[in-house]
Amino acid sequence: MSRPGRYGFILAKVYGIIARSYVGKNYRDVLRFKKLSELYDHLYPGERSETHPDGLSADLEKRIARGAIRSMARVLDILGTPPVPILLHMLRKYEYQNLKVLVRGVAHGHTDAAHLWDLDAYAGLSYEPGQNPENAIASSPYAWVIPLVKSAPLAQVENEIDRSYYERLQALTRDLPAADRVGVTRLVSLQISLSNVVWALRLRFSFRMEWERARKMLIPGSRGLKLASVARVFEIAPDAVEEWKSWKFSWLLDDQFGDSFRAPDPQRAELKARQALYTKAHQLFHQNPFTLGPLVAFFTLKEQETALLTTAVEALQLSLSEQEALAITGSL
Repeated sequence: MSRPGRYGFILAKVYGIIARSYVGKNYRDVLRFKKLSELYDHLYPGERSETHPDGLSADLEKRIARGAIRSMARVLDILGTPPVPILLHMLRKYEYQNLKVLVRGVAHGHTDAAHLWDLDAYAGLSYEPGQNPENAIASSPYAWVIPLVKSAPLAQVENEIDRSYYERLQALTRDLPAADRVGVTRLVSLQISLSNVVWALRLRFSFRMEWERARKMLIPGSRGLKLASVARVFEIAPDAVEEWKSWKFSWLLDDQFGDSFRAPDPQRAELKARQALYTKAHQLFHQNPFTLGPLVAFFTLKEQETALLTTAVEALQLSLSEQEALAITGSL
């Protein structure tokens, strides 16, 4: 079967997965439950046991993430070997989380293996309980992290790991065939732009950082107007409403402006950014079915679903109403 034919064949299968996934309208259904046990039974009928060593909520969150990993791995299985590099890299975003766990193990002398995701055949980083985390990293594609762990603060190392993920994502996007590249480039470009803007807001308003220091922590690739727009985050006075309204990314803040506005709230801006990325991914999923674009969008949507379901679990723990949970996820 030709490559476009394979993409179309797999897309027909994942349409059903997206139709059943808990994004969009389906998400409201899971917010109507009043107990974690009810949500668990809805998502995994007949599979809830009476004992959960880490607690019911922790067990549920793990199952949600593992479900996303399995869905992505299934697409790679069908596509066959060698794995499509950009899809493999997107799946390995969970492995970058594993890397951070092991890096903390190197820094602090112990590792919580319970928080590691299993990518099975698609793992580049292998760790066995009790293994020296430094040895596990050293024998993986992420060995470059070891010297950093020994010379830089942990927060800087984790920032470098995040930057490395997105730099590689950009490189793999540029390497795509022309027919696949257009839609994927737009999605990846939006993701990186929004990540940089939200990160800039956090660095300024949560960590009180100046631009010259903060710019070194951003994802490379933003140029010209986009970079200038990120820099503006550090120039506008916190309570200057009219200047924020004229900012290129003012739409991330438009639900914050009012008499009580004192400074941008990075968390609320992140919710708006997440919603915009979901919309772009949903559009790409329904375009050009015989290209790679819809499958890249599918991986992005599965990541979004994981975030939404995890929020639903947290909302039940906090006894939040359906409307409060929707507001938190930016899904209103």
